Amino acid sequence: MPRAKGTGKGPTERFNIRLDEDTARFYRTKANEHGISISEFLRQTLVQGVIAENVHEIEQRLRRLIEEIRAGGQVGGDVAIPDELLLSIFTSEAMLAAIVEARDVQKLYEAQDKAKARITRMKGGAHGKA
Repeated sequence: MPRAKGTGKGPTERFNIRLDEDTARFYRTKANEHGISISEFLRQTLVQGVIAENVHEIEQRLRRLIEEIRAGGQVGGDVAIPDELLLSIFTSEAMLAAIVEARDVQKLYEAQDKAKARITRMKGGAHGKA
């Protein structure tokens, strides 16, 4: 299968990395198996790493928040987590999985920007409307 050339995403910047022979051979083999250049394969691999790291951070944040909510109910019994919050969490989880599958880190950044904007609006900033 011939390799695809470039990403077609405009100007690029060059990064040089050094790999030992076995690692370089491994990545070349993987790139060839996917029918893409070594550069494109490494770009995709880096993007997947960034997405996975962000997904992990979000999951950890959600777990901490759920535990804080539950801990707040320790005094008078267990606090029920509102269905709306659970729906938001599970929807976010599904969307993040779709982003990872699409391998599009830009979608992750867009989702984060939208979430931050909604929080700002909810807290009274940016015209005070949610």
